[in-house]
Amino acid sequence: MYWIEGLGYAASLAVFITFWMKTLIPLRVVAILGNILFLSYGLTVELWNITALHAALLPLNLLRLFQALALRKRLREMAHAQFDPGALIPFMTQVDYKGGSYLFERGDQALDIYYLLEGRVRVEALDLAIYPGQLIGEIAMFTPEKSRTQTVVCETNCKLLKLSEDKTLQLYAENPEFGLYITKMMVSRLLDNSKSEGGPAAVTEAPVSIA
Repeated sequence: MYWIEGLGYAASLAVFITFWMKTLIPLRVVAILGNILFLSYGLTVELWNITALHAALLPLNLLRLFQALALRKRLREMAHAQFDPGALIPFMTQVDYKGGSYLFERGDQALDIYYLLEGRVRVEALDLAIYPGQLIGEIAMFTPEKSRTQTVVCETNCKLLKLSEDKTLQLYAENPEFGLYITKMMVSRLLDNSKSEGGPAAVTEAPVSIA
């Protein structure tokens, strides 16, 4: 029966196409189509090994498609949501600084992002205070030089959380939500910098952008 052979060729073609696809959701859709075609082919010609394989792959591909769609929906929602620095807290470790000590100085290598839990710090050159609930040092980590552009001193005893460069880059690569949050945050900081400095070229480390 020619239609049975055609079914087998169509199923094989669907699998072949998946190896050429680069976007996840269309790939899963074509993979599901291939599973259905192979299931039909296997049941028709009584090839039980093919039937069993694609009967197992079909729900897996359906699950991955559902997860991809759910992730895309979350990312769209996050694109219009306000960034919450507190979302980084579970990935950070606590550090304490005494009043009068420097969190970092201009020219230091940017190795960590900080989140201020308690106390008050100040950007010396800008004479700007930073209060609890703000991130410090996120932009410098992503600059080519990876060096601090401002000196930040603890005015009081401070309790902070820090996120290392390795952990930041790992989360950025592995967690799309975290990556989007960081991107949105840096864009927001740079826009605020521009407003605070009165021009589009300014990149500072004020409370709106502490590098």
